[in-house]
Amino acid sequence: MKKLRLITGSLLCSLMIQAQTVKVEGFVYETDNRGYIENATITVKGNEAGALRGICTSDNEGHFVVEVPLDENGYSLQVSHELFFSRTDSLFATEKAGVWTIFSKAELERRPGYIFDVTLAENNTRGVAVVDAIEGARIEIYNNTTKKEVLSIEEHPSPNFNFTFERGNYYTLLIRKKGYLNKRIEAFVNIDGCIMCFEGVNNITEVMTQGNEKGTFLGNVELEPIAINTTFSLKNIYYDYDKSFIRPDAALELDKVLAVLKDNPGITVELGSHTDSRGRDAYNMSLSEARAASAVAYLVQNGISAERLTSRGYGESQLVNSCTNGSKCSEEEHQQNRRTALKITGIAKEDPLDKKTLKRIKEDEYNLEEIQNSEIQIREGALLPKDLQELLKKQ
Repeated sequence: MKKLRLITGSLLCSLMIQAQTVKVEGFVYETDNRGYIENATITVKGNEAGALRGICTSDNEGHFVVEVPLDENGYSLQVSHELFFSRTDSLFATEKAGVWTIFSKAELERRPGYIFDVTLAENNTRGVAVVDAIEGARIEIYNNTTKKEVLSIEEHPSPNFNFTFERGNYYTLLIRKKGYLNKRIEAFVNIDGCIMCFEGVNNITEVMTQGNEKGTFLGNVELEPIAINTTFSLKNIYYDYDKSFIRPDAALELDKVLAVLKDNPGITVELGSHTDSRGRDAYNMSLSEARAASAVAYLVQNGISAERLTSRGYGESQLVNSCTNGSKCSEEEHQQNRRTALKITGIAKEDPLDKKTLKRIKEDEYNLEEIQNSEIQIREGALLPKDLQELLKKQ
């Protein structure tokens, strides 16, 4: 059997044919058999002069195949992918019945970084053992560090989803599915002491290598189903006894509500406030109304249109425990009743963000931030530029 030096190829994407050709075929996979690698680039060059002979990419099963001109000096095959260390091999082609072939298995080692491996599911507010997995979600990821879109999937066919975050970067993920609240997640990767910090998602399990250079983060990303009168309890939005001002800890929770409302401009909501049972019923009703109005005012001051918000006081009419009039309860038990809840009161037929990509959303946010942080001088009586008017109108 004749032998000829050569290296691997991919998915019939580049074709250079002379009198005789060599079929280069193989697979690209991750170390420790952790799966095939899609979209790896396979470059075949001549071993001696380094002339390009063929180039292609691996498919979703890691498979590649490419035909290259027969070269008596052999070949150099390079396999590369942005998330893995590249490798280069020199291989031999074999001839059988006049057909020259080579088969190669290219094992790549993942670069330092972190895999975000999650399942999209409906929020388990009912406490049932099994919840509905969510298919067909729109998933987008934007790298705020490089200011580039790094992933855009219009309709992901599976509830399982994974992406590799690179160290030293800050990412924004936006997940959308009709019938659910838009879900935004902020991910900080090896920034300011955060190996992997998430905002907007809980219940993440970490599987890290020694030295934390690589790791996998497993968990569920839960989407909230939306319908008229759907109510969400706002954790930790409490008030001091007999007071209606927003405490610092409550402000932190209202900032989360603020983010949800900005990411879901198609909904209108009611903020309902509740008191404990101490004091006269009529006074408690007035106090709860003042507290709800205070929460709404905070959101309006931070950019949410007042037309999307209503406030309502419920007084002590909906206690969450047995601390009724005259009951002996601790301060902590009474505080559980001094709370605020969010109820959806309206849903637009079309989400205003539907026609916007995450990339466009982020660009608008950066533009608005730049405008707010800069001094703009406008002559008296002059109109603001149209693009500035549009940005400010959306706030």
